[in-house]
Order: sequence, then C-alpha cells, then structure tokens
Amino acid sequence: MSDVLTLAADMPLGVGGLVAEFDKAVDADELYRQTRRIMEQLLRREQDHAHCRRTMAVIDHFFATPPVPGLEDLRRFCTQVVVLAAEKRPSRVAALAEAAPPAVESAAEDAESGGGIVPPPYATRHDGFAELLAAALVYRVRRITTFFQRRKTGLRRDSLVPFLLSPEFDLRFEAVIVDHIAPAMTNIPRFAGAFEHARPWKRVSTEEFWAIIAEGDGMEERLLATWRSVWNGLKPRRDDKSGRMMAPAGLVPIRRLLAPCESPAYVMPKVGGDMINLFVRLLSDLRGELDGHWSILSDIYDQEFDHRQHGDRFRADIMADTITNLFPSLPGRLGEFVAILCHYNMTAIDTAFLQKVVAASAGTAFLAGFVAPEPDGE
Repeated sequence: MSDVLTLAADMPLGVGGLVAEFDKAVDADELYRQTRRIMEQLLRREQDHAHCRRTMAVIDHFFATPPVPGLEDLRRFCTQVVVLAAEKRPSRVAALAEAAPPAVESAAEDAESGGGIVPPPYATRHDGFAELLAAALVYRVRRITTFFQRRKTGLRRDSLVPFLLSPEFDLRFEAVIVDHIAPAMTNIPRFAGAFEHARPWKRVSTEEFWAIIAEGDGMEERLLATWRSVWNGLKPRRDDKSGRMMAPAGLVPIRRLLAPCESPAYVMPKVGGDMINLFVRLLSDLRGELDGHWSILSDIYDQEFDHRQHGDRFRADIMADTITNLFPSLPGRLGEFVAILCHYNMTAIDTAFLQKVVAASAGTAFLAGFVAPEPDGE
C-alpha cells in the first residue's frame, strides 16, 4: 500500500478514494491542482469559507516556498491537509465518495493529449434546497471556468493570466456565488417559494438539478432571470445629483473578494457593468459549444502552423479569421477569452498575432487591454 493510502486508511470513510489520485501525480503542479480541487469540494459551505481560504493559503505557501520538497513529501502533506478537512466535514466526504466518477486519466496521459486540461466539475449531492442551489450555480459556472484553465505543458508566458483563466479567480468567484448571489436569490420570496416547494430536493445532485428544472414548466427560465436580476441589481448607477457612477452597497464586498491580492495570480479590471454582463453569461450552458470551438481551433492550428507541413511559412490568416468569428458567436466577450486562451496554449499565437486580431475587430475591449503595450516607466 502506498504512503498516501496508508495515511488515509484509518481516517473517515471515503478519504482513501479522494486522495488515491495523488499517487498518479507526476509532478508538483499536478498534485497542487488535485489538492485545491478536493479542498474546494470539501469546504464549500458558507461557514467553511474562511477556513477554506486559510487552508488554501497554507497550501500555496508550502508549494511556493523554496526548496520545494520532493514529490513523496508533498503527497504526505496534501493527504494530511485533506484528512484534516475530512474530519471537519465527514458528511461531505461521504457525498463526494458516493458521487465520484471512474478514475480520471493520469497526468501523463493528459499531457499526451494536450497537457494541463482541467476536467469539468464533478456533481455533488446536497440535502437542503438553499445549499443545493448554491452548489448547482457553482457547478454550472465551473463548467465554463474550468474550460479556460487548460495549459500547454512547457509553454511559458511572462504576463499574468486574465482572471477567467485563473484557478484562484475560480475559487473566489465560487465564494461570491455561495456567500452573496445564491442567498440573494433565495431571499426573493416568489423565487424561493416556487422552487423550494416544487419537489423534494433531498439527495439531488448538482447535475440532476439542471436536468430537473429544464423539464419543469418555465423553471429554468425563471432561475436564469432571477440570476440575471440579482447581478443587474449590483451594477453601478449614475447619481442624479452628482452625476457620478455609484456602486450599490452589495457590490463593495464582491469587488473586494474578487480583486487580485498583493501578490496577484491574475489581472482583472474593476467590477462594473461590463464585467457583470460577463458574470451573467457564465451560467449559460456553453461547455459543449466551447469544447467544439476549441477542437476546431486546435485542428486549424495544427494544420496551418505545423512546420512539418509548411516549413518556415506560417499561414496565419485562417487562424485569425476563425478567432475573429468567435467574437459575435459567443456571448459576454467569452470569444475574447478563447483568443487569449490560444495565447497560453499555442506557441505561435503570440502578442503580435493577437494585436493584429484586435486591429481587425471592433469592440474587443478585454482582448485589446490584454495585448496593449505596458506604459513606459518614468
């Protein structure tokens, strides 16, 4: 038996299954991602968020402080962290074990198929409607955010990633949903009454939740409208007297939670109307569409930028046109983030390439800001 499973053998039921993937991690980066993913699932209740953030900070510090321990020491550390969290939430461990899918491919197999691909979130089961709603919202949103967290192994870029490509933003946005957006939705009496008593919700999974409301008479439309209404209520408004744009009180803690920290892992503009429009779109069921666009882009890139086929001559026009066509076809500026994702996964899609795409496109504010040259220092 491995050291990891030995540590977990006498712990709460289900821990061994959660940490079994640690043995398959081929490097510290893969182990780090696995550990954060488990912690996100274990400590997702509102009362656990402060503890979750402190735990994440400990994990980040342990992995970032040189000299980084060997892989076996990292596995033991990660297992101990999960065991401590499991002791705090044994019911969550059981729920995750019950909903766990078959073992995923190893990191080595992932690398062979493109490297650094983060799988969509796993479905989890919940007892109460309020908890299920928050988890289901997070589940649907993370089907999109995890799409943007893929990375090509070995490709290094000097710039900080935009927020939507960052796992840290993903975690922070989950806290926004659980602590602010979902409670605001359940505090609307007509919404809560229509949903909470529509059927028994006990032990319904986050995946089943969306299938159920899709079959209900207008339930999905009402939920999406309520989600949109809550977000729109947080948009800054122009004050009639001063003429200044004023942020509603509810937006202030959300801005604070999402803003990059002193040692930022991502870049992000201040949350305003345009950003809120993007956040609204993250609840759209677009994962299949995004995967389809990515498959097309990857095929075109392999054909048009492959040295073996074209020598030193890069045929960039077809790739640029395909990226540009994403902008009107994907809502909420998601097409611009797909273009940026190409930059972090395709060597030839450099800043100069994206600047040409911006020059040929109108209204690409996020992409234009990403490729804008840094101002000269004084």
